[in-house]
Parts: sequence; C-alpha cells; structure tokens
Amino acid sequence: MTVTNTKSQKFILPTIFVLFGITGDLVKKKILWALYDLYLKNFLPQKLLIYGFARRPFKDEEIRAYLKTILQKGGVELKNVEKFLAAFHYVQGDFSELDAYTKLAKILGRADGVWRVCSNKLFYLAVPPSAYLQIIKNLHESGLTTPCSPEEGWTRVILEKPFGTDLNTAKQLDMQLGSLFKEEQIYRVDHYLAKETVRNIVAFRFSNVFLEPAWNNKFIEKIEIKLLEPTGVSERGDFYDKVGALRDVGQNHLLQLLALFIMDEPIRFTPEAIKKERADALSSLKIMTSDEVKKHTVRGQYQGYRKEKGVSQKSNMETYFKIKVLSDKHDFRGVPLYIESGKCMKQDLIEVVVTFKPSTSPFINVNHDPQNVLHYQLRPEEKITMCFLAKKPGFEYMVKEHELGFDYHQAYDHSLFVDDYEALLYDIIKGDQTLFVSTQEIITQWKLIEPIVEIWKKGAPKLNYYKPLLYEGAKIK
Repeated sequence: MTVTNTKSQKFILPTIFVLFGITGDLVKKKILWALYDLYLKNFLPQKLLIYGFARRPFKDEEIRAYLKTILQKGGVELKNVEKFLAAFHYVQGDFSELDAYTKLAKILGRADGVWRVCSNKLFYLAVPPSAYLQIIKNLHESGLTTPCSPEEGWTRVILEKPFGTDLNTAKQLDMQLGSLFKEEQIYRVDHYLAKETVRNIVAFRFSNVFLEPAWNNKFIEKIEIKLLEPTGVSERGDFYDKVGALRDVGQNHLLQLLALFIMDEPIRFTPEAIKKERADALSSLKIMTSDEVKKHTVRGQYQGYRKEKGVSQKSNMETYFKIKVLSDKHDFRGVPLYIESGKCMKQDLIEVVVTFKPSTSPFINVNHDPQNVLHYQLRPEEKITMCFLAKKPGFEYMVKEHELGFDYHQAYDHSLFVDDYEALLYDIIKGDQTLFVSTQEIITQWKLIEPIVEIWKKGAPKLNYYKPLLYEGAKIK
C-alpha cells in the first residue's frame, strides 16, 4: 500500500498493546494479520510492546512460536516475521483474578521505567463479551488504566460487538465503562464500519452533487439492505442459538449501514459530527408496536438448523429475517426501509439497493414503469451500479434500461486496499473514533430491536422453514 507516513507524535510515542485473549480466533484470523500489515507499512509506533494475556501457560518464546506458525500457514515470508514477533510477550492469567492484573501492571511499569516515559496503553478485549465487565473492573482496580503522568501517555480500551445481549445488559456495560473511562477512551468495534466500501458511503453520498437533491422521499421509493449467506452456522451453533440472526447482524451491521444511507450531511468532517449524524438517523427510526411487528417482520429457520452442533432440537431461533422500518426524518418520512439477512440462502450477497420512483416523463413509452435503481454492493464484488434509461437506436423513440458501473477492484490497484481490522487498529492508535460506535448508537439500536425480539419469543409472526441454498427471501406487503 502506498501511503504517506508523516510519523506524527501519535506514532512516535512508546506504546504498549495488551491483547486479552491472544490465543483466540479473533487474534488468529484478524488482529494478528492487521498488526503485521501495519508493521510492513511502517504504521506502528517505533517503540512498541505487545503483551498477550490469556490462561494458557506460555512463555515469551512459546507465544512467538505459536504466532509464527499462524503467519507461516498464511504464506508470510520468514525474513519479515522475526523482527515483528520480537515485540510480543506473554502474561499468563485468569481474566477473573485481580492478582494477574497486578502482575501485568508491574511489568508495564518496568517497561515505562526502561523507556523513561509514560507510554500509551491499548487494552484490546478480544474475548467473549461475558468477560467484559470482569476485565474492565480488574483493569481499574489494578491501576492499569490510570495514566502514570497527567501530561503524557493515553489509555484506550477496545471492545467487540455484541455490546450486551439486550437493552438492559447494554446499559449495564455502558454504565460500567462510563464510570471508569471517558467516552474518548472507549473504542467499540463494529468492523463493518471499517470495510473499504462502507467507509466510502459518506464520500459517495456527499461528494457527488447530483445525488443529494434526489436523496429524499420525493424521489426515493424504498431502500433495501441485504446480508445473505449460503453458509450455515458452522461451529457457532451454541452462540448463534442464544442470539439469532437479528441480534447477530441486524442490531449492529445492518442498522449501521442504514444509518449511513439516511443520515444528514455532517456539518464538519470530524468523528464527533459524523457519529452524531449516524446516531440521529438511528433515533429517527420508529419503534414498532406489537401489531407492526406481526405485520412488518418475517422470520425463518433453515431446515436442518436444529441438527447443527450446539443447537437445541426444539429451537425456534431465527436464521433469517426481513424487517420493514420507517423513519420520522422529514426527508425520509413514508419511505419503506428494509433490513434483511439469512443463513443458508441461495445468494451470497451484501448490498444496499436504493430504488427511485418511476419517471412520469412523457418520453417514457415502454410497457412497464422503468426505474432508476442504485446497487451499492459489498459482496461478492465491491461495486456501485446505477440503472438508467437511454434511447434505443432507430427511427422510433423508445427507451431502454442500461447500467452505469464502478468496480473498486478494477479502478484501483489491489495494494491500495486496507483490511477492515487494519483500518481499525490504525485509527485506534491515531485516536480517530469515526469508525467506532457511540453509546447513543448502541442504546438506540437495542431500543429498536428489543420489542421485535420480545414479540418473536411469543411466537408471532409464525416461524417459516426454508430449504437450504434455495431460499431467496421473503416479501413484505
């Protein structure tokens, strides 16, 4: 990747990165690779120590060997690995035992002593959400989150979604975090916000002057957000059967995408302004009544789901949903907004479809109502296409639908692309919270979703069963 690295003060100051759950899947599949890519691009702090914290009885050389094996299996050249892995160290400890945190605090204190400076500290909780509250409490009680100097050395804590399992647990987590940290210290990860095509949405909408005048209920007929997967729950059966499709991806990823497509233009290009507009867009969505849930939601379960490992044989958990929501925003009032997701679907697709109202022009003389349709696709391809109308060649004045398109990977060299976790870690070090979710967004998302979940638990609407890899989704009147 070609990037101009100015090596600002934020990247020069010594930094200690503590990875809770270093032996877990998130580190193995995402965080390790993101750190390695940033290392190759010279975007990590010059003085960096990475401490893994987990239960396994590793020594420093053993954790390096463990991580080296992961990188080797991924095809990494050995000549680049050794120096990168030299930054890694290991502290064995149980997440629930305060003594382990006290030991960690002493180790980090010694590092500051060697550097003769109060280092920056990152605490990444790459662990099950059930461990969050205990870890946060022990970090505070051990003094790990207290800066060693008022003038230098920031402290940041990073958490992964889900942020709670319902509105009440989300509020509890928020209250605990808020009592120990300032909002600018808390980085809540919804990795969809860091995807290249998702980061482009704000630029696409507000940099193109021809779009915004038509981006309202006068011209837009509906917006559909789809996340469809041909795969089942795989090894996640035990987790999935506790949350279901709506809480797994609807409460977070899809609502965040929807917010980006209906939010107002931020008054400034700052993290605070962008997050405020996302939160305001979410707050504009109407909380559904019991009757509306029954009318405007569909839920389904793929046949064979109950035979998956970790899933109850009597499970009524949804693996598919489609929900119609409405916004109180003046410019989107009356526009149906759909969020839809499913496992074992016929399609492998993530996209946002914006359908514009049919033209009333007298020049339109086809036997149906042709419409401009914008497809903003994240998967299987990263591309934007727009259906438009043009005259067919010949004597007759007939119009035909055509497509304008932009493909990210055809337009740009692959080396320019940044992985979502690479972007997240870069911004955490830089102190930019644009790609991270605020308290207001999380609480609002749960307020929208919880009433739906509660009605579904009571059996309404009826749970539909669909054939794996054949189902294309439902329609809502």
